[in-house]
Amino acid sequence: SLCGASTASRSSRAAGSTPPSRARLAAAARASAGAARRIAADRVPLRGQACRRLLEQLEAHGGRGLRLLAAAEYEFCLATRDGWEPLFSGPEIFVTLQAAKVAGFCYALEEQLEAAGIDVRTMNPEYGDGQLEITVSPSWGVSAADDASTFKTAVKEVAMQFGATATFMTKPFSLSGPGNGGHFNFSLWEPEGAEAASGALGREGAERGPCHVGKGDERGGGGGFCSEGLRNALHDVAAPAGLSPLGRAFLAGILAHAPALEALCSPTVPCYARHGNWAPTHATWGLEDRLAAVRVKKGGSGRECYLELRMPSASANAYLVVAALVAAGLDGMERGLQLPPPRDPSGKGRGGASANGGEAAANGGGEAAVNGSGGEGG
Repeated sequence: SLCGASTASRSSRAAGSTPPSRARLAAAARASAGAARRIAADRVPLRGQACRRLLEQLEAHGGRGLRLLAAAEYEFCLATRDGWEPLFSGPEIFVTLQAAKVAGFCYALEEQLEAAGIDVRTMNPEYGDGQLEITVSPSWGVSAADDASTFKTAVKEVAMQFGATATFMTKPFSLSGPGNGGHFNFSLWEPEGAEAASGALGREGAERGPCHVGKGDERGGGGGFCSEGLRNALHDVAAPAGLSPLGRAFLAGILAHAPALEALCSPTVPCYARHGNWAPTHATWGLEDRLAAVRVKKGGSGRECYLELRMPSASANAYLVVAALVAAGLDGMERGLQLPPPRDPSGKGRGGASANGGEAAANGGGEAAVNGSGGEGG
């Protein structure tokens, strides 16, 4: 199903359970155009190098070998090639009849992404006309930005094969419609025992990680990421919101630098039209809070802990987002910044303005737009 559920597992496909209709769609996609090519940081040296250097600093911090595991979460819109109209309409998010309108495109895209080393997890229509959200498995370090860039290019190429145009523009059809977000999900991992060896920002009960189905390592590894022998450095089962001292300091750094981050997360004027409702306007955080700039997710059991930076629009450059995110978090850890209280939902203003005085995240260029209506999903 395309409606919010994970796509077929790789093991089931290997067993020959791919539906015939899906196989035909995949064959048609291969016949109509060449396979998607993977984008790698070494092909964008300036931005890629900035990512690599900051990730090296993160790994060296306190001698703990910290590593970033991350994935971008994009929304985009499909439009008719002539006339610039939404390819489909209707608010039926997660409904099969809505998803069926673009099932061929989605299956062909997944086939292309898999060939490029990107594992699709979910595919579903969103609230806006012509709007889709497709999520992918996380990758280590700069490979997460490679995945994001490859994804965006593949979306556009496959849309062309189906006679449509794909756009990641914030609000391509109307200022009143939902916006296209580019949320960035991430966690920090370290070798088991690293915290004890360094003596820095210690905590108990970190999540130990098994191997996962996913994509490769920026150091050249492939065939899936594996967190075996590592533990989630953000997680502390005994701490409020499940965040370790390191996680709280890293998050505090992001919030402290949110106004500067906003310039990279919202690189064009139309990006500011998404602020309000589910797109943040203030530098706040909260547990499972979709109105905050950073949403803390720890799962039902409390063992899974990662952060969702909800500031980026779909137009943001993933390499710059990774670099800025790591730089801000590192500053928070190095200065030992204290995390402010979470956003108070009972006192929020329009678009999630913080009752506890969270600093405005939007820079001066977006002041006129942050009060605009319309949000985004997920």
